[in-house]
Amino acid sequence: MQGSQLQDILASNIKRIRKDLGYTQAELAEMAGISTGFMSDIERCRRWPSADKFACIATAMKLDPFQLLLPSPDSPYFDRHRTLTTFQRQALKSFEKSMAESFNNLMQPYGPIRKSQDDEDDDF
Repeated sequence: MQGSQLQDILASNIKRIRKDLGYTQAELAEMAGISTGFMSDIERCRRWPSADKFACIATAMKLDPFQLLLPSPDSPYFDRHRTLTTFQRQALKSFEKSMAESFNNLMQPYGPIRKSQDDEDDDF
């Protein structure tokens, strides 16, 4: 994920959660110990808060800081994450199946695979 996408997520989360909590920008800014202008700039993706200010904003909203960086279900970045995660799972399953089939085909001329003594010890 690129920095600008992360900034978009942060800005939209702060704005959405602030409104859900019923705070104005000025109220949240005061609770977080920053200026209203700075809060406005964060919500408009014009400025990125320092780690300390980021933590102050999250604390004022009664959240862990990482929660402000998670894409919301209606975010376009959420769909990308879900799509890539699903693709990764499907690709791994397909790869594992293909490897097992290839290995079985390679071993077929040699007959069934015999268990070693170590493998038999593992059976309970």
